Amino acid sequence: MGSSRQRPGIVRRFIGGTLMLLLLVACAGPLAAVWPSPRLVAYGVDRGDLSRHTIGIYLYPEDDVHSPVAPRLGALGARWARSWLSWDWVEPVRTEPPTYRWDTLDAILGAAREAGMEPIFLLGGNAAWAAESFCGPLYPEARTAFVAFLQAAVNRYKESPYQVRLWEIYNEPDSVFGPQGYCFGTRGERYPETLRLAYEAIKTADPQAVVLFGGLSYDFFIHEGGRFDPDFLDDALSAGAGPYFDVLAFHYYPAFAERWEAFGPGVAGKAAYLRRELARYGLSKPLALTEIGRPTRGPAADPLTYDEETTARFVLPALALARAADLAPIIWFTAVDKPAEPYDYGLFDAALHPEPGLAAYGVALAALQGAEYLGSLPLVGAGQALRFRHPDGREVVVAWAGHPDRGEGGWALLTLPAAGVWVVDGRGAARRFAEGGPADRDGRRDGRLTLLLGAEPLVLWPF
Repeated sequence: MGSSRQRPGIVRRFIGGTLMLLLLVACAGPLAAVWPSPRLVAYGVDRGDLSRHTIGIYLYPEDDVHSPVAPRLGALGARWARSWLSWDWVEPVRTEPPTYRWDTLDAILGAAREAGMEPIFLLGGNAAWAAESFCGPLYPEARTAFVAFLQAAVNRYKESPYQVRLWEIYNEPDSVFGPQGYCFGTRGERYPETLRLAYEAIKTADPQAVVLFGGLSYDFFIHEGGRFDPDFLDDALSAGAGPYFDVLAFHYYPAFAERWEAFGPGVAGKAAYLRRELARYGLSKPLALTEIGRPTRGPAADPLTYDEETTARFVLPALALARAADLAPIIWFTAVDKPAEPYDYGLFDAALHPEPGLAAYGVALAALQGAEYLGSLPLVGAGQALRFRHPDGREVVVAWAGHPDRGEGGWALLTLPAAGVWVVDGRGAARRFAEGGPADRDGRRDGRLTLLLGAEPLVLWPF
């Protein structure tokens, strides 16, 4: 654990900003005694640049966005709030002229803003009278109403106090459920017609809005006993979806990590594969990661092992790799465990008590939010060491040994050209290591510091 003596400038700013908010807001326990109480510093994020306004959280609209965890996560440094929203809440009955009921969406989007986060409008559900499923193709006679609803929504929510600029068109549209299909599933060639209607409606109302191709699962495929169509993306792009989205959104869960390892480590491998798929159709589009997470608990029938420690160790490497892969926004799934769900993905349990992953999430926000990826550093052994630079010029290294996606530890040696480093672990504890000291594996005072990395991911602030 770090001492309470005065820190040098770089680390003092780090502690005085988001990490101190982590300790005050999230932990409020033994760790809080480790730190002094410097003035809190809020590091701003440029709203005009998605790559500088990067990491956020998924909030279930029915309760999370209105719970105490939303402002706690906003204070911690989360900058995006993604929530599932339904057209049916606004227009449950078709009338002429249309009758819109905005109160539910107003409350959800307004609460996200009040919590200090920018809302992402995830169009998750159709009006019941407008389509054969809540996340599938529209009836032809409902298309005009769909356009009118979206234009009304954009005109309402593009202005203060909501200021919505990201519009995601359905959640996991590649899903298949039952003989009638769920979302678009095996009918990927029909998604572009709905995507085009949405894109043109949104851009007409707000040319500066950003339209996301609905977040693809692109895993757990139907031929493997799953519920997602492996041909969906190809079918949609072949049918002409390319001009009608600004950003391709996708999801990543480490249970399927082996599929993507040939293309790069962790989520970066899946991103590289999807960029290759876009290039096959002559497209070069930014990517967004609108869900990434790892459960702390799962059903007994699942052969994979889930526990709090493994999940906490996954958080920092996963978000660092996503940032290194130039994904924006990056949305952690999810804020709060749901008792009715078979898996617990939350940073808080169902009683709103912090899970260990919350501390790691806060450390990741402090290290990565608004940071520019500079490249990787060589290691001796298995692992990663990724360099980032903050807008104010600070540099930071996120490093770990082993394979966190698989829940595997290991060892590695990292040599930094520095007289010393502040080392922050996933619990928020800081230590100071100097060249030639006990932690320096070569033991020499030569302007270089060699550290032994283990399973615990670390944030390194050289000085």
